[in-house]
Amino acid sequence: MINSFSTATSPKRAVIAIHGWTGDISSMEPIAKSIGLPDTKWVIPQAPYISDKKGYTWFQGNDKIGWKYENSFSLLSKIISDLLEKGFTHQQLFMIGFSQGACFIMEYIIRQSFSIGGIIPIAGFIKDQGRFRKDITPESKQTRVLLLHGDKDDVIFPEGSTKAHKLFEEAGYNSQYHFLPAKHKIPTKAIPLIKTFILSDKIDLI
Repeated sequence: MINSFSTATSPKRAVIAIHGWTGDISSMEPIAKSIGLPDTKWVIPQAPYISDKKGYTWFQGNDKIGWKYENSFSLLSKIISDLLEKGFTHQQLFMIGFSQGACFIMEYIIRQSFSIGGIIPIAGFIKDQGRFRKDITPESKQTRVLLLHGDKDDVIFPEGSTKAHKLFEEAGYNSQYHFLPAKHKIPTKAIPLIKTFILSDKIDLI
């Protein structure tokens, strides 16, 4: 399932918003609307796997039996392909992900044969850092990265974004991270950072 809306008749960019674990098609719509991006098409997909708690998940399984994620990767690739067919360029595409959604967009983008305008992982982490380093493609390194994390997050600790930033930076990505006064959520103070990042050509304008 996919929810989408536009803030203009002819949008200049597209943002794919990825919910966290146990989220659904409605989870990211409030934050998408609150950001208030002009000339933007929003695409808000629902993860393909059913969570064992409630809602949906982008990764299904555990460390013992292994993890399923192929359907999630396929869904995101299909969304990107559809947006390109509609006339958007790769550099006009952005992704925002929260919690597990943040983990997902980081794992996805580094394995692609292209770069996009940027990704914004919020309150995420990289599980297997060794494999992450090994799977990075040279073609993905023009994707800008803005990592955001609540400094009081006790679900996914802020160190998750610190380590992710270091990995991205060492690999040659244009990466920056910000800690914000919040727990495990998308804080209001993140909105101007997100908006500036997407509307700017340079991450250092933040």
